[in-house]
Amino acid sequence: KLAAQFRAAGKSVMIAAGDTFRAAAVEQLQVWGERAGVPVLTAPEGSDPAALAYDAMSRAEAEGADLLLIDTAGRLQNRADLMEELAKIVRVIRKKDETAPHNTLLVLDATTGQNALSQVETFLKMADVTGLVMTKLDGTAKGGVLVALADRFGLPIHAIGVGEQIDDLAPFDPEDFARALTGA
Repeated sequence: KLAAQFRAAGKSVMIAAGDTFRAAAVEQLQVWGERAGVPVLTAPEGSDPAALAYDAMSRAEAEGADLLLIDTAGRLQNRADLMEELAKIVRVIRKKDETAPHNTLLVLDATTGQNALSQVETFLKMADVTGLVMTKLDGTAKGGVLVALADRFGLPIHAIGVGEQIDDLAPFDPEDFARALTGA
């Protein structure tokens, strides 16, 4: 959905499918890439996600892409092995560009609730998170934890997911969000 927005803004975008352990995750990202008109770079199932990220950076650079979005496996902050994999991706891409990643967005599920606080805290340490995206705000979850996250961590909230369609990722507007949260 982010790729579609960047492409609509005139940017050349590539996506790297970094969840190399779940074939379904790669397939899902390929479907979204096709919908957005954006190439999705993949590696064989079980491949090293950090190697894919590095190779994707090389290809994006060679092809003159404006943006490379590296999608990683969903992970729980209490799984040390998965968190180390994320840290490895950051270390490896910094070999190619010491300023990378230029932005690291943590995508949170609105149904997570207060657990999001510990998620952000852990991911900040491992991956230098620079902003947040909150999904699934089209259901019963209202995402009130975003208020606590903004207060505690001061991270910008870039977008909110309000549905399943490709254009159902809306820029975050704090006033609209406050009205929706309070029913005003």
